[in-house]
Amino acid sequence: MGLLTKLKSSAFGSKKSPERRVNRNAAADDPEGDKTSAAAKNEDATEPSLRPLQIGSYDFDDGYSYPSLFEEADDMVKLSTLIYTLIELREVARSGKLDGHPKSLQILDLPLAMDNALSIIATEAELLKEILSDGTHEQALSALQALTGPQLDDGAIGSSDGVIGGLLDIWNCCPGTSPEPVDANAADSDYTVSTIIAVGDEKCNDELVYVVGINPTSKRITVAFRGSTTKTDFLTDAKIDMVSVPDPERFASSKTASSGDNSGSNVCIHRGFYEYLFGSEKGQSKYEEIMVHIQKLFDANPKYRDEYKLYVTGHSLGGALATLFGFYASASNILPQPVTVVSVASPRVGNLDFAALFTEHESQGKIRHLRIANHKDPVTLAPAMSSKRMLTLGSMMFSPLGYLALKLSGNEAGAEESYHHTGMKMKLRNEVQDGSQRCELSYSGAPFLSKTSSSVNSDDDTTGKKNSMLSLTTSDVPLVSYHYGRAYAERMALVKEELDGFSLNQLYKTKTGTE
Repeated sequence: MGLLTKLKSSAFGSKKSPERRVNRNAAADDPEGDKTSAAAKNEDATEPSLRPLQIGSYDFDDGYSYPSLFEEADDMVKLSTLIYTLIELREVARSGKLDGHPKSLQILDLPLAMDNALSIIATEAELLKEILSDGTHEQALSALQALTGPQLDDGAIGSSDGVIGGLLDIWNCCPGTSPEPVDANAADSDYTVSTIIAVGDEKCNDELVYVVGINPTSKRITVAFRGSTTKTDFLTDAKIDMVSVPDPERFASSKTASSGDNSGSNVCIHRGFYEYLFGSEKGQSKYEEIMVHIQKLFDANPKYRDEYKLYVTGHSLGGALATLFGFYASASNILPQPVTVVSVASPRVGNLDFAALFTEHESQGKIRHLRIANHKDPVTLAPAMSSKRMLTLGSMMFSPLGYLALKLSGNEAGAEESYHHTGMKMKLRNEVQDGSQRCELSYSGAPFLSKTSSSVNSDDDTTGKKNSMLSLTTSDVPLVSYHYGRAYAERMALVKEELDGFSLNQLYKTKTGTE
């Protein structure tokens, strides 16, 4: 089953709009921003007064053949789903449960041809299903079901069936066959098949997990982050207080990201996500570790730097890490621009300054971000604010003396500790009703371009409806099941025809008025 058709390049011309200086305070009307009480809105909170934004022309037309909007989205949804299954199978192999399956043990070999990895997953799908059906692996089981489709429940898995067959077609492989073995010593210079280069899962229960791969057909190097599956992952998600850190430009110039250095231009980021990616108490941070793999690939062959692009993706926690990684990588002088981030089911990552600078990077052609969110996926609606901000608002409303104590001690948190989304949002619905569309597209950065912008759709999907539980239908209620990989794969399949003739680059031009 082939899901990738001819590559389509951008249709817009090379017209450049003049660079605009925009004050980030223009985002006060951001409908995806802080939905706090009237008391909070009347709070005397001062927005950080950093430099005005240097808004560019959103011109990504650099000769690279970008796929259609659907192709980019669908490929990354599948990759962000695949990593769950790949990591689980590698754990099974390490546990000795594949000792009687010598060919399947190749899942631990690196570099590993993608065709081989997918064939091994198809072969061991029934074993994986049995292991993951213990009630504690819902996310991984959903990912496996998304990859294999109904064949898993029917007990008839084949490498050419379901999404696995689609993945094989996407990476230009023939189902049921294996490409020439990947030479671990010579492969860096010229990969001829889609290949998994590195897997960061040695401590998959205690640290973030990632995969780095190269696709010579689509000419891209991809980093995929795994979403939340372990206790450590969930504890990371729960650290919703913010940490003030150097922005990507300062980080790139200094080569260090120290939360203790608050001089110059800083942004506030979800502490858990930041520490997971940039924490370096035990030596090299995961960001630095991944960048070593990427730089090695781009340095190995001149054509990679000239012809290939970096893509970053992930689901849930993985989507947040992808957003953060892509943002900082976009300021690196060792990588070709733009960096493309396709986050799936991602929570919010940073504050208003984070979102403003992210928008600036997009406008200057440094980064593209497609943020895919299922309608009423609860994870994509959070967090709204930091824990410190919650405490401040709670004290204001219910404990005036408590609020006074916070203020006098310097521990109150203003609107600068509210979270904001970034990127081009693709909201997917399972059902269409009341004039809604199955796929709704909007730009989170629009408020930074105009104080009167009204084109951005709010993440509060009940905005504009009657404020009554009676007005809510079943599809309006956030459900965890909307968050799983299988739900995303199913909804993506429903919008193929709608999105296949349009590109992300065109969408940026349309939504920002820079056509």
